[in-house]
Amino acid sequence: MIRSIFIILVALATNNLFAQGKHEMHAFYHFNVSNPADFVAAIDKFSGSDCGERMPADIGLMAETINGSAASTHFLIASFEEVGDFAKMGTLMQSCADAATMLQGMRAAAEPVSEYSVIPAIEVGDWTTDSFFMKYDLNVSDAGVYAGAWTEFMEAGVANGTIKNSYGLNRIFLGNSEATHFVYIGASDFEALVAQEASMNSSTAATTFFRNVGGARELLNTSLVAPVKSWPKK
Repeated sequence: MIRSIFIILVALATNNLFAQGKHEMHAFYHFNVSNPADFVAAIDKFSGSDCGERMPADIGLMAETINGSAASTHFLIASFEEVGDFAKMGTLMQSCADAATMLQGMRAAAEPVSEYSVIPAIEVGDWTTDSFFMKYDLNVSDAGVYAGAWTEFMEAGVANGTIKNSYGLNRIFLGNSEATHFVYIGASDFEALVAQEASMNSSTAATTFFRNVGGARELLNTSLVAPVKSWPKK
């Protein structure tokens, strides 16, 4: 079900996420947001504080506009240029009053659902400029087989002009109780994303891909994701 609160958040949003840089790690925090305006306002206030000025991560908010039966409506991404910055963020969040105030505001506007951390295995293109994404949550039993087959599938789409935007494969190394990996494919708008999906799935490359990964992965869920707002590292 497309959530009406997505419309409210889009009205608050900036046009793009933070400029793409090299990130060694991403942490994902999923929420069921009941008051989008207050949720964003809590992060805005923190971002403008002295404590927020020292945040060692790029922060992005994404809306899960359609995500099956999953309880979350949005997720925050904390992206770290170095793995060690994750621990620095934890220390900062535990040591300043502005962080406690932000977390109180977020808890009043949303309920936490799940969290996990990923190591980017493959990132192609600038995902921060895309407006919509298809996200596929997976249980992968043979990471090498899957990564190779999926890369060939994507490269075939790029070669024939079907894929024009970003795509990536992420390995979930903390919090992988529900999935081991996820992949994403971006597009400039929703219409382009739907057309891209249809074209890819009807291609001969798709037939080869599905045959090669049939025993190597289980598809758990497919969701539609849209960027909402970002708070870049300062």
